[in-house]
Amino acid sequence: MKNTVLAAMLSLAFLGTGCLNTDPLEPEIIIDPVELIRVSHDTITAGGHLGVEIAANAEQVYTSLQKIQTRTGLQYVNVVSNIFTNVNQLDNRIHLYQSILLDEQKGTDSGIQITFEAGKVKSIYLNSGSKLTQWPLKENASTSVRIGDQANGLYSKLVNIQGKSSYANKFERISLFTKELASEYDPIMTQSPQWYFRFTVEPKLFEHVDIKLENGKVKYLVVSRYKDPS
Repeated sequence: MKNTVLAAMLSLAFLGTGCLNTDPLEPEIIIDPVELIRVSHDTITAGGHLGVEIAANAEQVYTSLQKIQTRTGLQYVNVVSNIFTNVNQLDNRIHLYQSILLDEQKGTDSGIQITFEAGKVKSIYLNSGSKLTQWPLKENASTSVRIGDQANGLYSKLVNIQGKSSYANKFERISLFTKELASEYDPIMTQSPQWYFRFTVEPKLFEHVDIKLENGKVKYLVVSRYKDPS
């Protein structure tokens, strides 16, 4: 999303200077992203991988992932279907994650993406790609999220915002997908059917791990490795 915004800004800057330049414009060079090549793919139904054991419960898995942070450089684990329908479910939970997404059930361009870094709000974007310094734009400090706000202080602000009829529909679908491994375990993660993460094994070689859960325990693992051919 940030790349889209940056690209749009650069395009506008280019057009603005182009109006003052009568020289022929050079054709734009477009560099396609490198497509990774899958070099291995395994499904593990017995034993384990990276300390994550088959039949381990979700909290045990989380502890195992925390233990490999230094060795793998892993900072986050993605939690599938970690979705809420009321901000009251988020008390003492928001600061455990790397971002929070707010939107209507159907999904809109005006949905909000708030990311955190070092315990503070790092960025605020709309789904359309627009970058904001606060949301909602014309509200005061107690009823808006602003760049630099403490993540562990957002709950009361979001409660106030949801209480305003103009913004209540943006809390129909609240997503906390990216879990900070440096923070404590969140018991709600037990309800997810899948966690996944990716890390760099060596330069240009990446490993993607899907952890499939059933009733809060590991059912099986899917481990794939990808190579950057460039």
